[in-house]
Amino acid sequence: MIANPGAGLTGSPLLAAVTACLERAGARATSVRPSSPEIARQEVARAAASGDYDAIVAAGGDGTVRQVAIALLDSPVPLGIVPAGTGNVLAHEIGLPQKATAICDTLLNGSTISAACARANGEPFLLMAGAGFDGRVIATLDHRFKSYLGKAAYAGPMVGALVRPMDALSVTVDGHKRDASWVVIANARHYGGRFVMAPRTGIQERGLQAILFKAKNRAVLVGQLMSLAAGTLDSRCDSHGDVEMLRCSKVTVTSRSPVPTQIDGDVFGETPLDIDEGESHLRLIVPSTPHRRDSH
Repeated sequence: MIANPGAGLTGSPLLAAVTACLERAGARATSVRPSSPEIARQEVARAAASGDYDAIVAAGGDGTVRQVAIALLDSPVPLGIVPAGTGNVLAHEIGLPQKATAICDTLLNGSTISAACARANGEPFLLMAGAGFDGRVIATLDHRFKSYLGKAAYAGPMVGALVRPMDALSVTVDGHKRDASWVVIANARHYGGRFVMAPRTGIQERGLQAILFKAKNRAVLVGQLMSLAAGTLDSRCDSHGDVEMLRCSKVTVTSRSPVPTQIDGDVFGETPLDIDEGESHLRLIVPSTPHRRDSH
């Protein structure tokens, strides 16, 4: 079990509760708290190669899961998750409840699927990559406040990203050029937690969905965010024409001046961004009967 002590809310008891549940069921769980992503990858690779473990478990947010997953790509050793982060997008994607007993049951008795892994500038990711609005939010997020406030810590960075001028992005989707003020390239359906942003893709499918936001001003951007929260973003493609959704396998995002980017909810530098659907896969432990976490 690879744990990120900085993930989610400070003092979260979920990992301890899951560990206790596993041990009561007769499982042997070894917990490691690496001091850096690089050390985490080394620990995972070493454990997977040892043959001593039936599974590797990532305990933390989606960023922690990504770091652990990178070391398990194309490995026969499956990855399980304990969603101890703030957004826990992957947990929503696979229908994993937040309760320790349900997580324990999934780790012991769940199914194993093959999850497709995409790439951004050569770096693997599971969920999404973005340039523009969400990249700016994450770039200015104070992770110390996030540890204490959870999702409330995003309020200030979101306001800051909303009041600045719209970004101008040039987006090439499978060879076809588009313009956008914000772009998200999704490898999974969910975004920001329970919200469904990319209804025409999924983590088990090889292929991406490009969501192009074409807001000219902050009022339109606010409307787009409200549609995302309400689960009606897809309808804006026809009703407003300020959102475009495209199935694709390769996307390039450029800009005249550098624009912040993110992958799987973590800071990822600035444009340019080259994204492709990738070739690697990950064995992922999921609930045998996924729990419905949203109605969108």
